[in-house]
Amino acid sequence: MSLGIRRALGRLDELIAMLALLVTVAAVGWGVVTRYVTAQPAVWSSEVAAIAFAWLTFFGASACFRYNAHPSIDMLVQRLPRGPQRWVRFGVDLLVAGFLAYFCWLGIDFSLAAWENPTAVLRLPMTVVYAPVTLATAMMLARHLSNMRRPLALPERAMA
Repeated sequence: MSLGIRRALGRLDELIAMLALLVTVAAVGWGVVTRYVTAQPAVWSSEVAAIAFAWLTFFGASACFRYNAHPSIDMLVQRLPRGPQRWVRFGVDLLVAGFLAYFCWLGIDFSLAAWENPTAVLRLPMTVVYAPVTLATAMMLARHLSNMRRPLALPERAMA
């Protein structure tokens, strides 16, 4: 994957996560104002906040892949010699890639199945709620596979 595409991919998930955070805060804030100041609550605000929070969660997780910010417990792996460390890390990378691919596939299946089910207030297709699962895990998988291009090189990344 070229450097330009990797930068755009990295920035896209961060941008979506930031916008989702902004929408979540604005919707919750508006819900509080309308409930306690105007005494006529905006019934849509909690639904918008919940949808935006789903987008924030999954695209925030995708952005964490860029910075290798997901936790890992590698205490035992670090005690191994360098050769076996490479193989164990490669095996873990394969497991993560498999999980992400499966999760993405499930997200597609779930999103398509939910297309005709509307949300309670706004009557949007429930796919809007489930779409970030598919989109963000696809981005995570692309980034993870890109990082695996030298599978047996001992990574210099920080392990949390």
